[in-house]
Formats: sequence, structure tokens, C-alpha cells
Amino acid sequence: MRRFATNVASLFGVQVANFLLPLLTVPYVVRIIGPEKLGLLNFSQAYVTYFSLLINYGFDMAAVRAIAANRSDQDATNRIVSQVLAGKALLWVLSTVIFAVVSLSNPEFKQHLLLHVCTYLVCIGTVLSPFWLYQAMEDLGRVALFNLAVKLIFSLSVLLLIRQASDYFYQNLAISVSQILVSVGALYVALRRFHIKLRWPTRAELANRFREDRTLFFSSVTITIYASSNIFILGLMSVPYNVGIYAAGTRLEGMAESFIGLALNQAFFPVVAQAFGQGREEGLRMVRNTFFPLVGLLVLVALGLWLVGPFVLTLLYGAKFQEAGTILRVVAVLPLVIGLSNLLGLHTMLNLRMDRAFFLVTAVGSVVGLALNWLLIRRFAHVGAAYALVITELYITGAMYGYLRWKGIEVIKLSHLRETVDFTKSRWLALTKRSA
Repeated sequence: MRRFATNVASLFGVQVANFLLPLLTVPYVVRIIGPEKLGLLNFSQAYVTYFSLLINYGFDMAAVRAIAANRSDQDATNRIVSQVLAGKALLWVLSTVIFAVVSLSNPEFKQHLLLHVCTYLVCIGTVLSPFWLYQAMEDLGRVALFNLAVKLIFSLSVLLLIRQASDYFYQNLAISVSQILVSVGALYVALRRFHIKLRWPTRAELANRFREDRTLFFSSVTITIYASSNIFILGLMSVPYNVGIYAAGTRLEGMAESFIGLALNQAFFPVVAQAFGQGREEGLRMVRNTFFPLVGLLVLVALGLWLVGPFVLTLLYGAKFQEAGTILRVVAVLPLVIGLSNLLGLHTMLNLRMDRAFFLVTAVGSVVGLALNWLLIRRFAHVGAAYALVITELYITGAMYGYLRWKGIEVIKLSHLRETVDFTKSRWLALTKRSA
């Protein structure tokens, strides 16, 4: 509990810094490049997201789950880390070939080839990033510091490099280079800190790793299709200006999600995995005791976005991005919806080894998301993309809750509220006593 609190505090502190740093860079950059160039930057990032997805292959989530369940087995940890790094390296080679073929054969992609190459370099950082290992070891204070280093390098770079609208591609180049540098340093520290001995795995070991993690990979694909394809589809079906407005409108919501995802989910997942390692009921008890405090926090975040967000957007982006306020108010509910989805899906279904059911729910969600994007973007452009995202996330959360209830697993019950209060009070007293 003390380690969990330390991890949350560290990550929360860094997320505050991550929120403050854009206050320096965003007003400067967007006033130079404008909505159209911002749209091109975000479209390129959405394009490269698919290659990062292929490289990750669900390794990160599966490795965290496997290592966190039994951190004392050093040989198993060495083997898993070696397999994940080798698997990512092989998939990077494959993704690079695919990226080159698609980018050179499609006229629209070829027109902005320099931008896409600058963005694609981040995939090297994806291969080398060991943040999943820190997460499994519940050593997220260092992850927080490394993430802060990425933001600092990026912020300084864009302030130095972007002087006119034609310099817009430097933003994605700065993201890629900073991510590579920090990933190299983080990997070196992780290997020494956790006493990892790397070796190239056998063909049979790699085949087994790919086979074991394929369901999580396909789940990641479906999640990306419904959660991250809005900008890509909007870019294909609309103009860069609309992409820029949509990206600006979802920026604050995305930052709020990172508060929840990084400061809570990444710190909480290994704790839950360890609880499930002790037994099914112990794990479910941990999830139930988390539900009500999490909902309270997420409701406050959503209300803050809806009430204050549009004014913050105007300060950050200027008068050219006034339409982005409409987008923000549409997506303001997403931190609450996605937070519940993560609790039900990532923390409960995956730890109960319901990988196939998780995949089926997200697969149907991806179909729903694609259909809604196709219908709503054609008619309402960037506003339609925002509504498509919200409706899809609502379906995903509802479907996960319905499946768990069908299996007789009650994660959400008012009768658990008293137990939650007692649990939180006892853990808080234990934490403060140790701190004293």
C-alpha cells in the first residue's frame, strides 16, 4: 500500500508538470503553425500509431501481468524481458518494411513523407522502452521521472526549432528523438536495477510468446480502431483544418485521461495482478473497494472539463480554435467512462484471464466505432467524430459490465460501499502509521 501511494504521488506530480509544460509550448506553437498544420501533425501521429501497435503486440500488458504475479522468480523475469525485447525488435523490422511500402506508394502519404518519417522514428523508442518492466516491479517513480525528461526535452526542442509555419514537422521529430533518448537511458537503468540478464530467445520461445500474447494483441488492435482511429479517419474524409480543431478539442480530455491512466491505472494494475495472484476473491475485493473512490474522482474530472475546459482552450490555442470548445464538451465525459472501462476490463477481466471475452467486446466496439465514424463524420465532420468516440466508449463499458454480471461477478454494488470505506480507512491509517 505504501509503495502504491508513493507510485501514485510520483506519477501525479509528473502529470502536473506534464500539464504545466504545454502551457509554455502550445500557445507558442499553435499560433505559428495554425489549425491546418496542427491537423497534419496529429494525422501523422495517428498513422504511426498503427505501427507502434504492431510493435507492442500486447507484450507490455501480458509481461506486466506475468512478472507482477511472481516478482521473486528472477529466471522467469529474465526470460520474459528477453522475449519481449526480441519480439519487439523483429516486429519493428516488419513494421518498417510496411511503413516504407505504404508511405511511398500512396500519393497523399508521399506528399508529406518527411513528416511521416520524423513521426515514425518514435517506433525505435517503442522497441526500447522498458516502462512496462518498471510497472511490473511497481517502481513507477522512475517512470514518472523518465516521462518528465521526455516532456522537458520535447518542450525545449520545439521552442528552439519552430520559428515559422514550415517548421511544423520539427514537433513530431522532437517527440521521436526525446522518446528514443529517454528509452535508451531507462532501459540501461532497468537492466542494472532489476539485475536482468538478456539472451536471445530460441525460435520455440519466441513462437510461444507470440502465441500466448496474440489475444491481447488483437484486443489492442480493436481498442486502437475504436479509440484512436477518429483522427485518422477524419483526416481521410475531411480537411486538415477539421483535424486540427478536433485535436485541440480533445487535448485537455486526453491530458485528463493521462492523469487517470498513468497516475492510477499503471500504478494500480500490478497491485491488482498481485492480489489476483493470491486468489480470485482477494483480487475481486481489491477491485470492488476501488470502484466508489474512483467514480468520485472521475466525476469531478469530467465536471471540471465541461465547466472550465473551453476557457482554458481559448487561453492555450487562441481565437482560431474557438470551435474546439464544442468538441471538448462532447468528450468531457470520457475520463469517467474510460476509467470505468479500465476497471472492468483491464483490471478485472484480464486478471481473471477473460482475454477472449475482452477481445470480443472490443472487437464489436471497433465495428461500432468504425460505423459511427463513417456515418457521423460524413455529416458532422469533427463534431461527428467526437460523438462517435463517446458512444463507442459507452458501449464498451456497458458490454464489459454486462458480461461480468452474466458470469456472476458483481463489481458494482451499493452494499460494497461500507466495506470500501472501511478498507480505505484501514489502508490510510496503515500508510500514515508507517510514514510516521
